[in-house]
Amino acid sequence: VDEILPEGQAKVVKLDNRCLLYSAGDAPAAFFDAEGRSELYPTLYTLWQYPHIMQELTIHPPVSKFVLNGADLMLPGVLVPANGVVGFGTVTKGQPRCIKIDGNPYAIAVGRMLVNQTQMEKLKGKGMEVLHVYKDGLWAQCGKVKPNAGFTEEEEVAPCSESKWNKDNKELQEPTSATKDAETGDKPAEEKPSGGGKAAADWTQDDLLDFTFLQAMKQSLADDKAFPIEASELYEKHMKPARPEGTTLDVKKSSHKQIGNFLNAMRKSKAIDVTEKKGVIHVSKVDRNHKVFAALETKFADEIAAVPAAVAPAAPAAAGGLPPPKVTALWKPSHYLEAIWKAMGKKKDDLFSWDEARSIVFNYIEQENLGKDGSIKMNEGLLEALWKTAGGQKKDQKWPEEVDAEQVEEKLEDRLQRYTTIDVAGVGPTTRKGPPLNIAISLSRKGAHNVTRICNLEAYGLDPEALGDELKRKLNCTVYIEEMPGKNVKEKMLQLQGHVDQELGQFLEQRYGITKKFLEVK
Repeated sequence: VDEILPEGQAKVVKLDNRCLLYSAGDAPAAFFDAEGRSELYPTLYTLWQYPHIMQELTIHPPVSKFVLNGADLMLPGVLVPANGVVGFGTVTKGQPRCIKIDGNPYAIAVGRMLVNQTQMEKLKGKGMEVLHVYKDGLWAQCGKVKPNAGFTEEEEVAPCSESKWNKDNKELQEPTSATKDAETGDKPAEEKPSGGGKAAADWTQDDLLDFTFLQAMKQSLADDKAFPIEASELYEKHMKPARPEGTTLDVKKSSHKQIGNFLNAMRKSKAIDVTEKKGVIHVSKVDRNHKVFAALETKFADEIAAVPAAVAPAAPAAAGGLPPPKVTALWKPSHYLEAIWKAMGKKKDDLFSWDEARSIVFNYIEQENLGKDGSIKMNEGLLEALWKTAGGQKKDQKWPEEVDAEQVEEKLEDRLQRYTTIDVAGVGPTTRKGPPLNIAISLSRKGAHNVTRICNLEAYGLDPEALGDELKRKLNCTVYIEEMPGKNVKEKMLQLQGHVDQELGQFLEQRYGITKKFLEVK
């Protein structure tokens, strides 16, 4: 804020609707307070200059037309990050966030969250109240600036990774070579899809889904060790790059409408196994010898023959060349599950992935001849493990005699304790109880000095004292280590003199590969 609104230059304008606009002199408004309650939000004009000062939610481009027309953001339209709902970071009610579309780095709207972490993970209902959006009155007052070619007069914002926008100009600069290529129909070599083979003129989106799914399984996901894989990651990182040249893959234009529906159709045909947990779908297993794959091989024989062998895409690296932290959800069985774990030769003190824990229970069900996914009969072992609780039972309590797989999974989740492993480059994996935490960075004042406080470093295997010594030399600032409040709390808070959040972010990315998505700045 001090950089955007230098001391002595801040100017405040109060509108008739109680909204306050903050600007530096005669420059366009940099921040706004929608209701005059000291809740500052950056304008789009500011966000386009400083894209990383606010956490974001990403939506499909077609959803943007509803937001531009004044609608609040509905959670079913939000894209789930590649690492699942944990990729949203910590979500709190009233939290400021911006909205971006998939394929465009610039925000289209600013608002505040209407849900908390638990509600967010369900991805249902209204999620964000939109306060400021592209093409509204505040945008017009800031000069009607357009950050790149994706922002047009059309009803929705389009994907566009290139931008030559200059904050002092209201018009876009001359198109780059990549933009010119897009206008003439040519594509840079590195952006060509690897699917190869010219698509038949009568191919539908359903055909493209079948073809790209087959190619993903044959090329980048040929190794069974790649599974389980989250549905959005399969679609974005493996199916889209496998599309034939000159085509666009859009699952929303297919008969399935969502990638989850397409994968469930494959599951029903027994070609793949799918698990769903808290609304996040994973492909856990593939039967490559299934007749579905044989039929697709025959259907696309000519196109497949023209496709060269592909190399699996490498994991994206941080700016410093280091891979970003790998976050893994693990689960520990409670004492209720001890009998089943013992019967299946497993130790209850070990940690398991969700798929491993689920397999243990369903292998027990199969071993006891209790049925399969569709209809599962109850025995005393399942009742004790998943339904009954310690202590006295209610009088005339009745227990289910038959359930389905979804009910078993729901009860199993209640009997598992959540753990998270975060593997940081050069540090190694750190496992802690509970959901994943972002490194919390807060900017405040202590007496007459600005201070930056950093918490949750231990979750990433970082020692606050050792890191403080390194930052003291790197940033030439005073460092303090404070105990966190509470009994039996071993974590410590690192405090640096001055507001050094940007320098800290750059250091963490270059030194450990910890990118901005793992940081939460307040």
